[in-house]
Amino acid sequence: MVSPVPYLLDTNVVLFATRQNSPAAAAIEQQFALKASPFRPAICEVTVAELLAFAESWGATRRKLLDEVIGEMLVLPIGRPEIHAQWAKLKSYAKGNGLAIQQDHNDIWIAATAKVAGLTVISSDAAAFLPLRDRGQLAVEVIDPKTGKRLP
Repeated sequence: MVSPVPYLLDTNVVLFATRQNSPAAAAIEQQFALKASPFRPAICEVTVAELLAFAESWGATRRKLLDEVIGEMLVLPIGRPEIHAQWAKLKSYAKGNGLAIQQDHNDIWIAATAKVAGLTVISSDAAAFLPLRDRGQLAVEVIDPKTGKRLP
């Protein structure tokens, strides 16, 4: 029997859940069983801010769905000193190794939060997160942004 894994969802993964009848959201649920897991899916508070920025141009129906989706998540704050230290390490590592994530401070916050909390990130941003996974810096599951299917 496979043990359930606690996940932290990247902003792009949460966006799929705000689209009614999203095939990507359905595929993510099928593969990762987020709703059936004993662990509530987590998001970083930076993700909440990013989602609210996207929602500025949405209609009332999708905004309501966003509120419901966020309400189902465990929102993790970034104010802990351990997360700040991990952010600095990941930023320096990414910059020193020429990784794409060095350009996106929000993704580094998400990665640092997941690392400190011992969570596996689910993201469709392969350019940002695969190099961290492949170099042993972070537990990451990358999904195809069109289908929601897990990438190798």
